[in-house]
Amino acid sequence: MSGMVVIALRLAALAFPFVAAPWMWRRMKRVRRESYRGGKAAPHRPGWQEPLESDNGLHLARMSSPNEDLIDLGDRARHAYWPLTRT
Repeated sequence: MSGMVVIALRLAALAFPFVAAPWMWRRMKRVRRESYRGGKAAPHRPGWQEPLESDNGLHLARMSSPNEDLIDLGDRARHAYWPLTRT
């Protein structure tokens, strides 16, 4: 009797990855699809300017002006399906 239990446990341990992997793969794809659908793009911050003064009286400024095209390109890349297939 105990030999049958050992054989059954070994068969279950051998079959587990083949049974669990497709379930986990489907769940991963569903969660990923839901998260991409439900995600909203982060609001873009406007450009800013920080005044700097030097010792000799020159007024300088450090500026930031975000490039909207590059930001949109990065957003599209973040939501891409590559290298996973879209099934």
